[in-house]
Amino acid sequence: MNRVPGNKGSRLCFSGLISILLFTLWSTDSLATSASSSNTTNATLDCLHGDTVALCATRPKTKKSKPVKISVALRLLDIIEVDEKGGSWTVRAFLYAHWKDSRLRFKPDHFDGARRINFFGESASAQLKRMWHPQLTIVNHIRERVVENLEIFINRNGKVEYKEMFNVEIRTNFNFKKFPFDEQIATIELESFGSSQKFVRLVPAVRKGGNSSTPPPMWKAGDFSVEFGARPEPRYELSSDSPGAWLAPDGVNDFSLMTTTLVLKRQHRNFITTKVLPLFMFAMVIWLNAFGWTSDKGSLPWPYAGLLGVIFFSHGAQSMLPTLPYPTLFKLWIVQIYVYIVLDFLLWVLAARPLALANEAIQKRIKRLQVYGLGPLLLVTWAITGIWFLGFWPEITRILTGGQ
Repeated sequence: MNRVPGNKGSRLCFSGLISILLFTLWSTDSLATSASSSNTTNATLDCLHGDTVALCATRPKTKKSKPVKISVALRLLDIIEVDEKGGSWTVRAFLYAHWKDSRLRFKPDHFDGARRINFFGESASAQLKRMWHPQLTIVNHIRERVVENLEIFINRNGKVEYKEMFNVEIRTNFNFKKFPFDEQIATIELESFGSSQKFVRLVPAVRKGGNSSTPPPMWKAGDFSVEFGARPEPRYELSSDSPGAWLAPDGVNDFSLMTTTLVLKRQHRNFITTKVLPLFMFAMVIWLNAFGWTSDKGSLPWPYAGLLGVIFFSHGAQSMLPTLPYPTLFKLWIVQIYVYIVLDFLLWVLAARPLALANEAIQKRIKRLQVYGLGPLLLVTWAITGIWFLGFWPEITRILTGGQ
């Protein structure tokens, strides 16, 4: 068999070229991977130090494009003021939240072996500008909340813990119909300002919120509760090209909401003893005056001092509240006292006429109306009005009907 000279050398040369080509491709890929890893590390470092970068400011990516879950808890620390005329309450509270952002993962070697990076005060505020955060906003505030202390902890796995102590004045819809036995529902409504629930969802944190506050002297704290839900917000309309998109029937454009509720009960005992009881006593003075007779079987002088006392105490109590479009229980009691005073005064005027003074029968009829009519009627109307406003009527009806 004849062999072609140089054939073997050609094969060796071809194999060498292929080996060199494969080695070059491997080296390029390795360098690219190394560069990519280096870029990722540098990006992470940029998210934790330096100026704001676009990579860190966008919303974190999640599996299957699910919303970013923000675990939230809130604890009331102090109720600074309850402004009944202004319709607000001012509180100091502690806000805790945590979420996960994979872009903030880091190697402890890059931070002197630290497994968690801590930011406090101004450095925490600066860190918020470098990274994405849910922009937790109290939407029912009157003035922007004042942050007293701020802390941010970033764990090596990208978990962010946010702690804030703040005070804020919050708008509250007071209902004074049962005043002075009223209970007010004070709320704090927390939302992620910039993102609907399609992108950001608030969920309860493992760390429970609660109430550790001491209310002002005129109030006492009742039940505390936290609810998570969603509601449409008209501000979504500003960022949408479709009119009415914020009212989507499926609620896809609603904003995730955490509502903290505290029941405030008025300390009515002090009010009753200093305001209601004196009014009642002055009304009783006028009533008891009707029992008396002069030596010539005439009515005693009308007790003007009782009227002055009623005016003084009723005005002082009403000045606590704003101008209302509806009557309160206390205001109806005052109106009933004034109606009683006017009617009693008119009867006294009738009894003081010369014709009535000369007729003992007329005097007795007027006395009966004052003593057995007007006085008891005032007590009955006071009782019925109180029972109706305070919601005792269904219970009384049930008792009278034998529970049927």
